Amino acid sequence: MNFKNSGIMKNGMIYTVEVTPKSVQAKPLNKIIEYDGVDSKYNIGDNLDKWTYLKGAKDILRKAGTPHEYHFREGAIAFPDSLDKPARTMLTSEGSLNRSTHVIEDPKTKCYRILTPIETERINGFPDNWTNTGMPERFRYFCMGNALVVGLIEKMGNTLNKIFESED
Repeated sequence: MNFKNSGIMKNGMIYTVEVTPKSVQAKPLNKIIEYDGVDSKYNIGDNLDKWTYLKGAKDILRKAGTPHEYHFREGAIAFPDSLDKPARTMLTSEGSLNRSTHVIEDPKTKCYRILTPIETERINGFPDNWTNTGMPERFRYFCMGNALVVGLIEKMGNTLNKIFESED
């Protein structure tokens, strides 16, 4: 499938470029997660009701002053996250009790758990334990939620370098 991308301008001239996208197979969570020795501290434990509520659809009538009322609505998020699909985008709140944190059913223990710091590193393309510098675990999650996916940035950088090298 070819796409035309018009609107590239160089030296006052507009050029049309024909491009063919490369299809890349997404890596599902089951290729990223740890299977052995996952500490039970990552299990969600007695908080199943809270997680279910946070991940579920909501339609809440709220008041903003008198007499203004409005509906706060949000759709459901998969719970637990599917191991057969790629991970969703991580946020800096990853690893905490909130709507956006990934929760999976551990294939070995069948318990619901959050991702480990190593698993979040793998999602973003970092080596295992890259953030294990002595910082608190909470900061490791924050770093991965704030990070860019390494492989994508590398590809964009290489492409930009080729463009810069080919310029006059």
